[in-house]
Amino acid sequence: LLTLMFAVSVICSSMAAHGASRYADSLAEADSIRSSNPKRFMEILADLEKRKAEATKLESQKLSYLQAYSTIYKDRLDDGIKQSIRLYERTKDVDLKFRAGGLIASLSAITRDFSAGLPYVHSTLEMRGKVRDKKIRNDGINSAAMFYNQMGQYSLGLKYANEVLGNSPAPRVKCFANSVKLESEQALGTLNPSHDSFDTALAGCLKLPELIAASTLRATHARHLAKTGQVDKAVILLEQEALPDVLATQYPRLIAEIRSLLGELKLRKGDLTEAQEQAGETIALGDAIKSTQALVTAYGTLYQIAERRGEAGQALALYKQYAEAEKAYLGDVKAREVVYAMFDEQVQQQSKQLEFAEKNLELLRRQQMLERESAQKTRLAMVFLMLMLAGIIFWAIQIKRHQSQLQRLAQTDTLTGLGNRHFFTLKSERALVDAARAGEPAALVMFDLDHFKAINDTYGHGAGDWVLKQVGKTCSSHCRKVDYLGRIGGEEFAVLLYGLDLDTATLVAEDCRSQLAQIDTRECGYSFVVTASFGVSSTAQSGYDLSRLLSHADQMLYRAKDEGRNRVCAYSAEIAADSKSPKRSPSLSVVGS
Repeated sequence: LLTLMFAVSVICSSMAAHGASRYADSLAEADSIRSSNPKRFMEILADLEKRKAEATKLESQKLSYLQAYSTIYKDRLDDGIKQSIRLYERTKDVDLKFRAGGLIASLSAITRDFSAGLPYVHSTLEMRGKVRDKKIRNDGINSAAMFYNQMGQYSLGLKYANEVLGNSPAPRVKCFANSVKLESEQALGTLNPSHDSFDTALAGCLKLPELIAASTLRATHARHLAKTGQVDKAVILLEQEALPDVLATQYPRLIAEIRSLLGELKLRKGDLTEAQEQAGETIALGDAIKSTQALVTAYGTLYQIAERRGEAGQALALYKQYAEAEKAYLGDVKAREVVYAMFDEQVQQQSKQLEFAEKNLELLRRQQMLERESAQKTRLAMVFLMLMLAGIIFWAIQIKRHQSQLQRLAQTDTLTGLGNRHFFTLKSERALVDAARAGEPAALVMFDLDHFKAINDTYGHGAGDWVLKQVGKTCSSHCRKVDYLGRIGGEEFAVLLYGLDLDTATLVAEDCRSQLAQIDTRECGYSFVVTASFGVSSTAQSGYDLSRLLSHADQMLYRAKDEGRNRVCAYSAEIAADSKSPKRSPSLSVVGS
C-alpha cells in the first residue's frame, strides 16, 4: 500500500510539473509573437486564461502583462494602462515591474497622454541596472526611446536607441531600435545619406515580420529620398511597399503618415487625381489622427489641388480647414514641450532636494559629534546651521526663478517672442472687462500672411521662420503698452487696441499692412514680397465679448482674402446687417477658449 501511494504521489508531482512547464511555454510563445502575429497571440492568450488555475503567482502576473498588451488590438488602451499600473504597483519581480513600466509608456504614447507616461519612463530607466534579463532590459529601453520620439524629444530617442543597439539586442528589439534611430536622425538632420542603413534595418524587420517598425522605416526613408530630390523613388517605395504593409497594421496614425506623404509627393509630380485620393483617405481616418502633421499635410495638399484647378471657393474652404488643422497640431506640439519642460524641472528639483537632504543629514551628524566636544566646537556647529539656512534660501530662490521661466515658456510663442494664443486671450478678456467698466472703446485687428505656405515651400522653413520674426518685430512697433499683440496660429496674428474706435484701428491696421509690404527679405537670402490680409472689428459694433470681436474680425480677414489679399476690411454696422457676409467655422472664432 505504501509503495502504491508513493507511486501515485510521484505521478501527480510529475503531472503538476509538466502542467506548469506547458503553461510557462505557452506564456513564452505568446510573448514572443505579441507584435508580429496578433491573431495567434490572441488565441494563445484566450487558452491561457482558461488554464489560469495551472499558473503560479508570477505566471499569473505575466499573464496580466500580456492581457494589458492585448488591449492594443481591442481598442481599449485606457484599460491596458490601468492594468499595467496595477501590475507595476503590486509585483515584486524587478524584471516584470520594468516591463510593466515600459508598457505604460508605450500605451501612453499611443493615446498621446504624455504627462501620464513620462513618470513611468523615468522610473523604468532608473531601474534598468537592476534588471537581470538582458532581452527585457533592451526591450524596456527601446520603449523609452520610442516614447521620446513620439513626444518630439528626438535627441533622447536617439540616445536610448543607440544604447539598445550597443547591447547586442535580439532581432525584434534591434528592428524597433533601428527604426527609432533613423527616425531620430532624420528629424535632427543628422541622417547619413547612405541607403545601406535603411536596407539593412528594413530587411531585419521584414524577416520577423514587424510591419509597424518596417512601415516607420519606409516613411523615414521616403522623406529622406524626397528631401534629396529623389521623388520618383520615394513614391515607388511608398506606393508599392509601404502602403500595402501599413494597411495591414491597422494603426491609423502610421497609415495617415504614409498616405499624406504619398499624396504630397504625388502633388509634386503633378498627379492631382492620385494626390487628392491619398489626402482624402488620410482625412477619412477622422478623430484617430487629430492634431497630427499628417492631417495638416493632407488639407494642404487638397487646398493646393483646388488652387491649381482654379476652384477658388473650394480652395478657400480647404485653406480654412488647413489653417485649423495646423493650429491644432502646433498646439499639441507646444503642449508636449511644456509637459516635458515641467517634468524635467520637477526631476531636477527632486534630485537637488535629495542631494541637499543628504548634505543636511551629514551636517546633523557632525553637529551631534560637535555637541559632545568643547564649547568652541559647538559654536562651529552654529556656523554650519547658518550655512544650511543660507542654502535653503538659495534653493528656494532658484526654484522660484525656474517656476517663473516655465510660466514665461507657457505664455510666449518661442519663435516670435509674442504672446501665444492662450496668453493673448487671457489678457484681452481682462482688458475688455476694464474697457467696458470705464466706458472706453476697444478694437481688435486680425491678420494672416498671404501665401505663407508658398514661401515655406519655395524658400524653405528657415525663410518662413525669418518672415514670422520680422512680422512680429514690425507689428510690435505699432503697439502701445496698453495693447496686446499675439501669434494665435501658424501665420495668423491678432492685436487688441485699447481705447481706439473702428476708424482709428483701421488706420493702425493700414499702417501695419504698409510696413509689412516694405520688409526687405534679402537678409534671409531670398527676395520676395511679404503681404498680409487684415480684418478689423470694434466694441461699437461687436460688443465687449472677445469671441464676437474675433469672429467679426475673422470674417473681415477672409473678406480681404476674397477681394484679392493685401488689404484691410473693417466690420461696420452695414456689414453686420448683410446676411451674405463670409463666416468661418465656430471652432476658429473662439481662439484660446
